[in-house]
Amino acid sequence: MKKHQFVPDRLAPMEERALLSGFSFPAALGGANTLGLKGAFVLTSRTYATVQHDVDVAITSFIRNVTNVYNRQHGFTDAFYAKVGLGTYGMGAQSYQYQAGTGLANLDARMSALEIKLPYGRGLGATNPTGGVGLSNQTALTSLNPALTDPAEGALSVAELMENAIGNATTPAELQANMQAVRTQALAIGSHGVTGILPSYVAAFGPLGGVFGTRNT
Repeated sequence: MKKHQFVPDRLAPMEERALLSGFSFPAALGGANTLGLKGAFVLTSRTYATVQHDVDVAITSFIRNVTNVYNRQHGFTDAFYAKVGLGTYGMGAQSYQYQAGTGLANLDARMSALEIKLPYGRGLGATNPTGGVGLSNQTALTSLNPALTDPAEGALSVAELMENAIGNATTPAELQANMQAVRTQALAIGSHGVTGILPSYVAAFGPLGGVFGTRNT
């Protein structure tokens, strides 16, 4: 084994009940209440579970890819940072995108494609009441999601959180732990309140917030 080589730990269990079959909206997310709304203004438990599963898959795939690049480049080299995309925010086609072809650009594109599946999820339109989910670079700029209001972090997307996590790592163990921490920041439903970006969006703007309804399916 090369000096710098490591492999990801087995994924730690989190309170990701949406990843399990038979998911129903818990009280922390407002339970199941359509608020008398219909169609695109009602989030089903099946859609939420699918989005959360796909966000988890995208993040764990990114972590695996970063690990592979780290091993191929034998550590924190310039080539490693370039392939991941550190420092390339604003170098994509839009001012909020990472340089095309980098790992962070691909991760952000996946987040953008997934958040549109939630009511008001992309934050489009001048009258959008939520500003979007906040998973992607674009919606992190406009989202009113309370999970994005941490003074220590600012309004950072999943990709931006990952950039900081990787940039602040100085050892393989730190790299792995930091990236897994971002996974928690995106997905976790904490036992003492909702903390993750995705569930926080539903808790803030679903039945408890009165913006869109939910239904168990």
